[in-house]
Amino acid sequence: MNQNKFITLKKILEGKTSNNKTLEESDLRVAAVSILIEKDNPDYPVYMIKRADEGKHALEWAFPGGKVENSDNNLKHTATRETNEEIGANLEDFVLWGELDPVMTLGTGWIIQPFIGEIQSESKLIRNEKEVVEIAKIPLFDLIQEKNKRYVSFTTNEKRIDSKAFVYEDKLIWGASARMITQISEILENKINNG
Repeated sequence: MNQNKFITLKKILEGKTSNNKTLEESDLRVAAVSILIEKDNPDYPVYMIKRADEGKHALEWAFPGGKVENSDNNLKHTATRETNEEIGANLEDFVLWGELDPVMTLGTGWIIQPFIGEIQSESKLIRNEKEVVEIAKIPLFDLIQEKNKRYVSFTTNEKRIDSKAFVYEDKLIWGASARMITQISEILENKINNG
């Protein structure tokens, strides 16, 4: 069952490009992340990181990635470079299939281009201790089950913000990362409902 979902996701997203107009027209800061699924693990986990205790997104669960640097050729280059820097994944060990739609952070001024792809389970990871507290492998298709969906609410600048969230064991994933996972969930739901 999970293998079918993985194959379906790959078929739909291979070569997919997002609507980058949001990025081009935005005066927000731009970042890119990699959503990597272990292709040879029957649980099909995605790699997530707990960010180091600094900055506005400190200690949040996120996908490896970061801000665009002047030396980056494009956003895909940003995603792969940052993934290598943060979790040490060798560039030869993973392949990015395509793009999800860009996601904005709530109240912190970032727009993020997510890329999705696959990695081998035996890939050697090396955590960047300055930027990453923990690397977790979270089974993707378990995570998107209805029982793991949540909402979180918080106030920023005296404004209430509600965010979709997912919970897995002791991990609460919300904000931009949760909106990326929601896109994956919706892609699969649409495929199941529309054949």
